[in-house]
Amino acid sequence: MNIKWLSCVEKGCGIGEYSDQMVVELLHQNQTSTLYRKGTPSTYAIDYPHRSLRGLKDYIAPYYLYKQLKKIDSEDTILHADNIDAFTAIHWSQKKTKIKCVTIHDVIPLIYPQKNQWQRRYYNYQLKSSILHSDQIFTVSHYSKNDLIAKTGVNEKKVKVIYNGINHDQLKPVKNKKENERFTIRYIGGLGAVHKNATALIEVAKILEEKNIDFLMQIGSGNAALTPLPSLVEKYNLKNIEFVGYVKDEDKASFLGQADCFLFTSLYEGFGFPPLEAMACGTPVVSSNAASLNEILHDAAMLTSASPLDLANNIIRLIESKDLQKELVEKGIERASHFTWENSVKTLRENYDSIL
Repeated sequence: MNIKWLSCVEKGCGIGEYSDQMVVELLHQNQTSTLYRKGTPSTYAIDYPHRSLRGLKDYIAPYYLYKQLKKIDSEDTILHADNIDAFTAIHWSQKKTKIKCVTIHDVIPLIYPQKNQWQRRYYNYQLKSSILHSDQIFTVSHYSKNDLIAKTGVNEKKVKVIYNGINHDQLKPVKNKKENERFTIRYIGGLGAVHKNATALIEVAKILEEKNIDFLMQIGSGNAALTPLPSLVEKYNLKNIEFVGYVKDEDKASFLGQADCFLFTSLYEGFGFPPLEAMACGTPVVSSNAASLNEILHDAAMLTSASPLDLANNIIRLIESKDLQKELVEKGIERASHFTWENSVKTLRENYDSIL
């Protein structure tokens, strides 16, 4: 197979990680593949010229990828878009290929609609186009598949579930883990999107401080200054929260593995990388049970509603029980071990073969 992967995002987000790891694993399995990505060129990823106009970047990105596709003369067996914006570029290009595939990771914009009417219409156009013109749709959990079917009416036979993997070479338990002076709760994930429910992190901290729990909460990822979170910390006069900024890939295992607890407050995830990554690093996870999280995490995490009080109570239970901490560490490592990029690509290739 001659496979081209197409992306309108840069490495550093969940979809960027998905594309990167899938292409690398395809190459490990001696499969010819190339990733066309906006930014971050490498031996397997080709950068295409583009411009980013602030808030419009997600809407003009397919245009620049489309222009790149028009320049490519090679005959491809498979064109696989990592999201509906990249599939829009395939559709516009009218490029001939045996199979056109798209991964639709979730339908969050349908659950939490954009306020801007034009953005909503453009997303709906991209989604409809990708469903109509693709030969195969992949998604990353059964929950996401069921939501996609319910919200769009797509034939369920056209949608296949392939779970994401975890980079186990990078994400593994910390050796000789040091004991923290205070019980340390950490978070990695989005801070601004409504469905990430990041304000619940602050509400949980408020409850813990009111109960005189000795802890430290460190919040990674994103630019917190552009969100309401710091103002909320100031409003509640909280003393035990630190915003640590973006955590680099090479620092992620240490950041996650040295924590006593990973807290995940999301209201919706198509898959949910961060809590699974924390498990792989040997850290107990307290998480909401929203959307796909129960399916992915199972009983290897302390799952509850996204209510700050419920989440805080689970953290207190964890603090008070060393046995529970040990149990969750063991269950988490075992659960995370089931999610590998090798398995993801093996399943992907089986699906390619079935429709060629």
